[in-house]
Amino acid sequence: MNKRAYSYLRLSTGPQLKGDGKRRQLKASRAYAEANGLELAEDAQYEDLGVSAFKGANVRGGKLGLFLDAVRSGAVKSGSYLLVESLDRLTRQELLKAQSLFLSIIQGGINVVTLADGRLYPAGTNDLGDLIYSLVVMARAHEESQIKSQRIGAAWKNKRTRAASQVPMTKWCPAWLTLAEDRTCYEPIPERVEIVRGIFEDAASGMGVYSITTDLNQRGVPTFDSPNGWHTSYVTKILCNRAVLGEFQPHRREAGKRVPDGEPSRSYYPAIIDEALFYRVQLAKSERRVSGKGRKGTAFTNLFSGLAVCAYCNSPMKLENKGSGRKGGTYLVCDGVLRKLGCPGIRWRYRDFETSFLAFVEEVDLDGLTNEAAESAKLRLESDIAAIKGELAQVEQLMEKTFAVLATGGPIEFVTVKLKEQEARKAELLKRCQSYENEQERAVSREDQTHRSKEEVRELVERAQRGEASEMFKVRARLASHLKVLIEDLLVASLLIQPKGHKALRHQKGDGRYFEVWLRNGPGRAVYPTTRDPLSYDEQVIVWSGKKNPPRVSLATSIDLAHISPARLR
Repeated sequence: MNKRAYSYLRLSTGPQLKGDGKRRQLKASRAYAEANGLELAEDAQYEDLGVSAFKGANVRGGKLGLFLDAVRSGAVKSGSYLLVESLDRLTRQELLKAQSLFLSIIQGGINVVTLADGRLYPAGTNDLGDLIYSLVVMARAHEESQIKSQRIGAAWKNKRTRAASQVPMTKWCPAWLTLAEDRTCYEPIPERVEIVRGIFEDAASGMGVYSITTDLNQRGVPTFDSPNGWHTSYVTKILCNRAVLGEFQPHRREAGKRVPDGEPSRSYYPAIIDEALFYRVQLAKSERRVSGKGRKGTAFTNLFSGLAVCAYCNSPMKLENKGSGRKGGTYLVCDGVLRKLGCPGIRWRYRDFETSFLAFVEEVDLDGLTNEAAESAKLRLESDIAAIKGELAQVEQLMEKTFAVLATGGPIEFVTVKLKEQEARKAELLKRCQSYENEQERAVSREDQTHRSKEEVRELVERAQRGEASEMFKVRARLASHLKVLIEDLLVASLLIQPKGHKALRHQKGDGRYFEVWLRNGPGRAVYPTTRDPLSYDEQVIVWSGKKNPPRVSLATSIDLAHISPARLR
């Protein structure tokens, strides 16, 4: 029976992969096997395509490593042949590593043949001439690769230096840009820029990545490179990519990994998103990680997810869908009730609760939130605060990373400079944020009471609850995001009895179910809706105070929203 021969092919660069190298090496392997009475293992051919041998990648995770494993396990029999075009196909590592690899093959009982010169290195050879010749070939291969690596590294270093002056390094750029014909700059692709801006605006309004991705696919929005529609991973990368601000961070390879190389270039690309929108998105993403996980249904069913807690046991209030039928529908219910933990709370029909909340918590700008054309100065101020908080979060992350560099032995002088820069930026942002929040509080406190009829309020509430599903999701996501910024605490007491030990805003006339909401820059408010009409209340209590558990101030008792609008006290 003829001895088996195994062909090993390795092509590392683009031109080699596009060229005739693979066919040429296979043809030479078949010709050698036929001429020397060997059985070429066509079913067990080893190929490393697009893999470099300079750092041993073809051994660590490539097919050459699999061949060596097969030799050690006996799957490739002793006395077999390994056919390669030349020794530099096997390795281009430094000499000692290259020699160790070569010897491990021939000492494993494998005959090595280099097809380019027809040279045979017999298994277990001790021939001095063969060994010296192999060393010379492998040393020259490593030297060639090292010189090439140095040249490429120098060329990229030069490109990174030029990038600081906004000179394009390469034609490769974000998918919404293209290199200009004269190669002096990058130009936006208008239709793709519009898609990216839409993604950021949706994310800032409160939509999660999953919902944005689903919406893009349902609307048939063309992708940038995928034939299989939009993926959440790609949308996430877009939302995290500072290239939308025009920023470019050069990298270099270190131990096989890409690591940042120097400071980012701030205006390397044309900016397509303003910084305020970018940082609002980062804040919205971080808030969803904390309190807004999970899919929201086709119309963002629960506006109070992560906000509402039970007044009796402080457990989160959950949304429960009891299906259709007379007792069906969706309800807010305490998680302690659902899990049978002894909470006395009962269910509150969700639509009734939401209607009462949106009708009576007047700080919620329903008109501006449900009608983008009517966006108020109050919402724009809130948007500015969100942008600052988003940038603050990123500065704090940078500071943590800088401390980590110091902890791992990084240069003290460099780290100190960076920390001082970030501390100064943080102090500036905190000052701006406080200024905006003070302005927001003044705006709320001096705002004239709006006298709206019950029908006007009903119309605004219905605008937030009804409409086409795809558009409704965006409106309600925006509303939910606004509530997370607006609300500090929201207690729900679904029973007709007061919670034991509860010392906050108490019912003036006795027992009754209610909700109590404390705003970050506004009043505390307890509302006792009437049982049969969520647009009417028995009593509403409002307190202007930054402190919890203040003295109770009863402002109004009413049976019809159209007849009462409480005056605010300070």
